[in-house]
Amino acid sequence: MKRVFLFLQGSRCRFLPALGRALAERGYGVCRINASGGDWYFWRDWNAVDYKGALNDFGSFVGQKIRSDGVTDIVLYNDCRPLHRRAIETARKLGCRIWVFEEGYLRPYWLTLEEEGVNGYSPLFHDRERFHLEVVEKDGGEPPYRPTSSALAWRVIYDFQWQGWNYLLRFRYPQYRTHRPFPIWAEYATWTLRLARLPWSRRRAARTIETLTRSGERYFVFPMQLDSDSQVTSHSGFTGMEQALEHVIGSFAANAARDTQLVVKLHPLDNGWINFRGVTRSIAKRLGVSSRVLFIDGGNLDALVAGSLGVVTLNSTVGLSALKQGKPVICLARAIFDLPGLTFQGNIDRFWSVEQGPDGALLRRFLAYLTRRALIAGDFYTSEGVALAVTNAIDRFEAVSVPETAGSAGRSWVPQSDTRLGERRSTESAMRSVS
Repeated sequence: MKRVFLFLQGSRCRFLPALGRALAERGYGVCRINASGGDWYFWRDWNAVDYKGALNDFGSFVGQKIRSDGVTDIVLYNDCRPLHRRAIETARKLGCRIWVFEEGYLRPYWLTLEEEGVNGYSPLFHDRERFHLEVVEKDGGEPPYRPTSSALAWRVIYDFQWQGWNYLLRFRYPQYRTHRPFPIWAEYATWTLRLARLPWSRRRAARTIETLTRSGERYFVFPMQLDSDSQVTSHSGFTGMEQALEHVIGSFAANAARDTQLVVKLHPLDNGWINFRGVTRSIAKRLGVSSRVLFIDGGNLDALVAGSLGVVTLNSTVGLSALKQGKPVICLARAIFDLPGLTFQGNIDRFWSVEQGPDGALLRRFLAYLTRRALIAGDFYTSEGVALAVTNAIDRFEAVSVPETAGSAGRSWVPQSDTRLGERRSTESAMRSVS
């Protein structure tokens, strides 16, 4: 049975077009659905059809494409986008393999590539018993990777191109609505203001980190995530980072030793739409811990974590970095690394007195398992990184067989909810702890 790959939306870059053409050169069928001007700009019209309908009809459109083209595999980036949730539901019913790309669980130099889903939708997250057995029994060491160059400039350029073409071709895709919560003018306006202040913010953050580490102050770190990140909106019990700040600072104020501090670090890609510095100060003042809660924008996160007592995170990959430094970590949302022996499994109110970090041997096995099952070497933005990622992605595709039912029947795996997370991290209990 010939494999046919249907490509949906990707990251703002040229990785998916490069992957599609490489697959076509190997003799596989390749097709594409463009749903926005940005989609069209990066892919163009090569083996592509436009989708101009409403969000709720996208699943049926994908189903028709799967049947008409004999699609066996779906390829996409970010499985939480509204369009992609509908496409995945349809593709699963029709027996297609679903390949999801994301930024790497480990960074830099790695990309996430999993079947069925990533993060809270990952099969690794929902099959914990088998996962534990395989992690404990197998330890081949982390596979090698090749460092690639910095890609921040290209990320900025590609984002401008994506947004610009979404605007220029809005007549071609009249019903398309971005999954991002902010209008483009607002994003760029707030980013401009933040970039203007960034040199000052970075110097201030560097001084704060240097003072903390040199003085021997006892402190915890709470690295913020993007307020609109699907890791927050889809895989946590919080409505956003403001509610998460209420929960964390509230627990810290009530339970942490009085000679400890909490450092809240803004996400480096936060656009500044919400004044989180002001929000943090307001919460800390109301709870009587203004002198013990610090807010920084910038600075060396690795150095900050290295001098800390531990890290509180929702499900950021910073948690993995902290574990690699031997630090105690607690996850307040669904995270694939939130496992007994690695992270603290109790309530956050008890975390502030925990001193034990992860089991080092288990962590090494976990990282080896993770890189082999869920990661590929490469990046989305540099030419060398894209070439490496294309090769490794195709190797991963070719390592599995095609289900005979592809395009006609359903597969059995469906992600389940994490009841333990609900018990530990429900929004109701979070709000009770700060009220």
